Amino acid sequence: MMPDPSKNGSKEPVDVATSSTWVFLVAIVISGITTFMFYPLITLELIDRGVGAGATGLILGLLSGTGQILSGLIGVVNARLGSKTLAIGGLALRSVGLLVFAFDSSILLYAVGAVVASLGSSSTALALKTELMRASSDRRTITMRSIAVNLGALVGPSIGGVVFVVASFSVIVLSVVTSYVLLGLGLLFVTFKPPEESGPGTKTRVRSDGRQLDWLFFVLIGCTLAYWGIYSQWPLVVPLYAESGFGTPLGSSWVYTGNAILILVLQYPLLVKLLKPVRSSYVLALGFLLFVGSFLVLPIPAGPATVILFATLFSLAELLVSPTLDEVTAQLRREGTGLTRAYGTTATAAGVSSLIGASAGGALIEHFDSPASVMYVAVPLAVLGFTGAVVLSRRKARS
Repeated sequence: MMPDPSKNGSKEPVDVATSSTWVFLVAIVISGITTFMFYPLITLELIDRGVGAGATGLILGLLSGTGQILSGLIGVVNARLGSKTLAIGGLALRSVGLLVFAFDSSILLYAVGAVVASLGSSSTALALKTELMRASSDRRTITMRSIAVNLGALVGPSIGGVVFVVASFSVIVLSVVTSYVLLGLGLLFVTFKPPEESGPGTKTRVRSDGRQLDWLFFVLIGCTLAYWGIYSQWPLVVPLYAESGFGTPLGSSWVYTGNAILILVLQYPLLVKLLKPVRSSYVLALGFLLFVGSFLVLPIPAGPATVILFATLFSLAELLVSPTLDEVTAQLRREGTGLTRAYGTTATAAGVSSLIGASAGGALIEHFDSPASVMYVAVPLAVLGFTGAVVLSRRKARS
């Protein structure tokens, strides 16, 4: 029997973070800053350019989900070519795809650009994540990675909001692309671990790691589908609900900034300190319950208080669920190429859910003319995630 992966305090050897851990954390922060410079504003910009809410939802789904859908394949490429090649190549694709959004164009070109940018984004993210987890996969390191992402999310919207007011959305995109080019050049001088499948005996390890997925991993995939389907509603709801509640299009940047601050302040003390002895499955269950609460706020007429309440509950749920899913994945697939392929598999599930969720959410908003309508998607998904967490808490994985 292997240890219950829903328990944090297993007797498995704990990885020790190295100096490379901090290098990749810094890269994640930089990538996060640039991403969140434009992400909170892209919905409003597309709508201002005459793109309908349904098409905007589809484009956002392609932007967040396409690369994730193909992450299983990206994981195979990562294992064979190495994270350095994937990280730098991903930044190049990301830059090319986002350039489309610097100009007033057609829905088709926006969709193509979103697909290319998404492939690049997922490639870079998976490469940096894999390198970081190969150095250390304990709860502390996973939480630090999440904090790094949200540190970028804190700074990015503020910079993007200022540039949006004094210049334009196109200037934001061009600035982001420039930063990606500079980051790629910087990574050329960073030492990465060799590809996972480059050494002798690799084929044997791959066959061993490629054993059939146990049922518990499928439950984890179900929780992943639920989380990303829920999260895909965030960039659709926040710009509309925040603008209505605060009376300004900058409201979305304020919400994104508040989301990042709350996560930065609470995530480490909650997950690493207060909830350290708590099984990860219980943490997941609590997070999904908070998601239910957050979306039940949306039918209330938008105002500063309701926007803040929605964002607070959503942020608390996010800070609990997101890193905990990574923690359970690492516990289930620690050895050899299993880790890279497992993250690729869960990312693929996340991409499918993001694409379907964003498209469904956009269609609901367009049909009902209200951001509150996304609750018809989000609440059932939160219940599904809660159910999966309960199953994880009651059963053990078999070796």
